[in-house]
Amino acid sequence: MSSSSPNPASYQMLLHWLLLLGLMIFVTWLLLDLGVLNTLLAEDVTRISSVILLMFVVGCGHCGYRSWILTAEALALTRLQRAWQAAPSLALASEPSLGGQYLQGLGPLQQDNALAAEILAERVRGSHQVGWFMTGVLVKLGLLGTVVGFMLMLGSVSGLENLDTSDLKVLMQQMTAGMGVAMNTTLVGLVCSILLGLQYLLLDRSADRLVADAVTLGQTVLSNDRMSAS
Repeated sequence: MSSSSPNPASYQMLLHWLLLLGLMIFVTWLLLDLGVLNTLLAEDVTRISSVILLMFVVGCGHCGYRSWILTAEALALTRLQRAWQAAPSLALASEPSLGGQYLQGLGPLQQDNALAAEILAERVRGSHQVGWFMTGVLVKLGLLGTVVGFMLMLGSVSGLENLDTSDLKVLMQQMTAGMGVAMNTTLVGLVCSILLGLQYLLLDRSADRLVADAVTLGQTVLSNDRMSAS
């Protein structure tokens, strides 16, 4: 592989996300074709399942955006490493990426370098905390739908003072509708939370690898500077 060709490992995060996205799109199409998803949304009179799915789609879009950003940062760090190997004195001043800014700020004090690494980790992770918050909200919305569904089910019972045969069918339909809301929203919330959490887990792991690579390159740069100074 030539020195100018990109490192395939730099595309790992984006490829993993695209693979997961393809699987989710296929399963969604399958559920639509079987009518499962249509029935699930139609039976949810509270529309909580629709809100959960909308938040899930927004979260997936954010994950895709962050995957692209981390891939671009990984490619920039690879370019920076190869440029530094070719011309150490010129490479660090030519890369405006987060890794490049971290390497430009390295100094002789170990405490300052450790603080710079922490700042780099925080900047690389970006808005992942917002994504983890959304992941937790999806579960809580599912639990909210469970509570609302049981309230609808119990409300149908409390509204009947004298139960006779003619009211039994209506009562069972109302109780079934309430139970359907409870189960459907819980299922949708849990599944969406798991899938979104998996995406943000992959993002965090990719961000950690990027920070580790940048710190390793920084240590190499500092060691080379010390050897040159001595």
